[in-house]
Amino acid sequence: MWLEEIIPSFQTVFPQTRYFEIDSEVAGNRFSASVTVPAGYDQQNSESFPIVYQIDANLYFPSTAPFHLATHGDVMSTLRPFILVSIGYSQEESHKWDWLRVRDLVPPGDVVPEIFYQTLDGSVQTGLISQDQSDVYRAMFSKPAGDKYLSFLENELHPLLAQTFRIDQNDVGLWGFSYGGLFTSYVALKGSSIFKKIGAGSPGIVGKDSYISKLYEEAIASKIDFSGRGLHVTLGARELADLSPYQWLTARGTSELLAQTSLQPLPGLQVSSEIIPLETHLTGGIPAWFSFLRACYSKSN
Repeated sequence: MWLEEIIPSFQTVFPQTRYFEIDSEVAGNRFSASVTVPAGYDQQNSESFPIVYQIDANLYFPSTAPFHLATHGDVMSTLRPFILVSIGYSQEESHKWDWLRVRDLVPPGDVVPEIFYQTLDGSVQTGLISQDQSDVYRAMFSKPAGDKYLSFLENELHPLLAQTFRIDQNDVGLWGFSYGGLFTSYVALKGSSIFKKIGAGSPGIVGKDSYISKLYEEAIASKIDFSGRGLHVTLGARELADLSPYQWLTARGTSELLAQTSLQPLPGLQVSSEIIPLETHLTGGIPAWFSFLRACYSKSN
């Protein structure tokens, strides 16, 4: 008797998921898309399903996809069946997703905080990355490309998936956490014609000088009708209450965004929010995901 170490196939671990990679012409980068269909998808050949895009697949897909089938049968919090699309980076670049996401998720016109550059310097000093790599990342940080990433989602990835899967084009969601939440806040205020239900978990909106605040004022002035669109915002309670950098990296900006939605509501935009007890920025991602699903994809909605 002995332990035999093997590498299981992707389908063994994620039986309801198909994995794709796509080269984006508009962004100039290669991305991955893990598509997990709901239970009964293959048996219901004529039914179309809502689709939810999840940012940061390299972090959240392994933690959420296994629950995708089970949550639809949760008698205490039943969700509508939907297609989950977890968007990440290619196998070749998956090891540096945490740096690449800064390039792709920060809106143009926003500024990457100095703490990120300090983290780069620390990573060089500890040998985690080389100086040459650090220089590449610094160049990325100086030219955030959230607009290109949004164009990739709307004009390249979504049309391809719509050709492959049975998608309800009137029920398309988007969720992100941290810088993913900053990106989804940006998408919500841009008044995307595709994404109608948007979740912003602990968005990295840094202070009143954030581009998000300016974009909100522009949305008010534009008099865009946001009817049919929803924004669900979450924040970990300890991000707000405990002394840490996250009080100004996420909690302050999130609070200011919610204050704006209350003082100057955007016409037709349905806003909901939740302070998640006990969670920090590190532990809050998964609870924020399920909070978004309960708020936007519950059968009771």
